[in-house]
Parts: sequence; structure tokens; C-alpha cells
Amino acid sequence: MRIALVSDCYPPRLGGIETQVSSLARALVADGHDVTVITATPAGPERGEHTEVVDGVRVTRLTARLPAELPVNPWARPRLIELLAAFDAVHIHTGIVSPFARLATTACLQIGRRAVITWHCHLGDARAWYRYVNPLQQWHEAGMVLTAVSRAAADAIERAAQGRVAVGVLPNLIEREPWDAIRRGDHPSAGGGRGLRLVTATRLAARKRVVPLARLVGQAAQRAPMTLDIFGDGPQRTEVERLIRLGAPVTLRGRVGPAELAAAYRQAGVFVSPVVKEAFGIAALEARAAGLPVIYRAGSGIEEFIEHGVAGLRVESDEEMSAALAMLASIPQQLAALREHTLATPVTHTWQEGLDQFVAAYRSVQR
Repeated sequence: MRIALVSDCYPPRLGGIETQVSSLARALVADGHDVTVITATPAGPERGEHTEVVDGVRVTRLTARLPAELPVNPWARPRLIELLAAFDAVHIHTGIVSPFARLATTACLQIGRRAVITWHCHLGDARAWYRYVNPLQQWHEAGMVLTAVSRAAADAIERAAQGRVAVGVLPNLIEREPWDAIRRGDHPSAGGGRGLRLVTATRLAARKRVVPLARLVGQAAQRAPMTLDIFGDGPQRTEVERLIRLGAPVTLRGRVGPAELAAAYRQAGVFVSPVVKEAFGIAALEARAAGLPVIYRAGSGIEEFIEHGVAGLRVESDEEMSAALAMLASIPQQLAALREHTLATPVTHTWQEGLDQFVAAYRSVQR
């Protein structure tokens, strides 16, 4: 099939949607499809329309010169109408505010073609206004296939609609390696001289709640020894550094590649995700694929691949998360039971096992 993937954001920008769309594109090419990514993200100083081919994926950039290098092009709809009419299937990727994806949706409606739309976000408190600016029922009635990356995210979209709509799930997926090689290999003790080794990988931003995480780990460490390694960078780095100076048992490791992150997971005992209403949790999935149990907040998309009490622990609050971490650090048998399962059981959310559901969605809208 000739497939168009439309996304506001795409590499060289870094983020969840960027990672997932580029991985999907490569997986589809490897499966024999002709794939074009259409994006408003520039790759350099040039603006306008230009096309490149990377790893077999054709990337068409419709870019405009706007402040702060925003991936926005308010003049793109006429060209989107021309481009999208030529494909067998169109898959539009969107977040809470994605003007380029919205233009693509409008373009598809204008030329009478169906498309798959996937939300990579959890609407959360945005549901109150989202329903008034996004005619979800109209899109549903026009034959658009509405999906989200997890059941939790899909349920929030359904509740945001002014009428009755059905939202399916097209989950985020990952490559099997380098994570599964870590799971199958030898593992040192999850504890050690400084107690339980915790790890997380995230953007250091307010929504990702790294500052509350550093605080709650500090509180848990007063009851049982533990340390936390944070991989990633972002605007809240300074605040986390302040907590470290005040004694929080946290080390900032910066942004690293998959191989180095997988090696760090081999040394760790537990992955921690403090995000409230996480749409999916790609980093948590990668950690689970490497054999780590995951501690996460209830109502998160992480529930798609972590069973409470089997591969990790679900908590309702920061206080519960702190208590759960202290319990795992104090009672090694509890952690050992979780790790026995995660080390013995590979994940199934991989491109190798899950790509067919994307292809099936495309065939359902194929012209």
C-alpha cells in the first residue's frame, strides 16, 4: 500500500510522537509498503516544501517560518489536499493541540476520503473544552477511524465527544532490541551498597512530574535505602539539582541512546513512572521489555502492558508510590517475585508482533 503518515512533529525534534511515527514508518517500509511522512517539522533552516528519503521513508516537509521553530504551517491545507488524494491510506497522528494534523483531517473531509486518526495524548482535564473545538462525532460519522494509543486515552476521547463515538486502540510499539537482550542476560542484585536502585527515563518537564518524584523518593529513602537515576533532560533540571543539593538520593544522567539506557536498566531494580494520566508510556514499556518491574499511577496507559501485582505495582497517589518503593526496598522477596515474572516473560508490544493491527486499520480505509 501507499501510506501517508501525517504528524505535526517528526525528527529531528525529540519526543514521544516523533519517536513513534518514525518507528512506525520504518516498520511499514520493512513490511514492503511505500511510506511517506508529511510533517510541518523543519529539518534545517530552509522553509517551504522539500522532500528527503531516510531509511527508505520518504519525508515531505511543509514548513513555514514561525517564531520558536514551531512545527506549524497555517497555509498547508491546499497542498495537503493535493498530496493526500494520491495515497491508498492516510494515518493522522495528533496530540491535544496539533494544528497540522487538524488541517490534514479537514483536507481529508473536504475530498471525501476516510483516514485513521490516532491520539497520542490523554485528554485529562482538557475534555471540558476539547469537545467544543473538535467535532469528533462529525469525524466519526464521516467514516474516520478514531483511535488512541491506549484504552485509557481512548476512553477520554469518547467522553469528550458531544455525541456517541467509538474510539479503538492502536498502541505504541517498540523494537524488540536492545531491550530483550538485557532481559535474557545476567543480572546483578537489584540492591547493593546503596540499597534499591530505581530508574526513570523522561523529559524533565512539569507534566512528567520529575520534581515530585525526586521528593517522594527522598521520603521513601528515609524508611529504606534507595537511589534514583533519572535519564533525560529538560526545563526542570535546575529544580531537581536543587533537591539533590538538599539531600535527595537522585543522580541526573542526561539524555542517552537506547544501548546505554538498556545497559542502565540491567543494573536497576525498578522503573518508576510518576506521571498522572500518562497516555501510554514508551519508556516504561522499554524498561519492562528489559526485565524491570514498573511502579506507575492508576489510570495510566501503562496498564496496557503492566499487570498490577505481577509485573509491577499500581498506586493511587505519590504517598502510595513512596510507600510501595519503601516496601520493595525493605522486603526483597516482594521485589524478587515481580522480577521473576518480568525477567521470564517477554513483552508483546513490539513491531514484530503488533504491526498487523496497523495494516488492518489502513485496509479498512483503503481507497
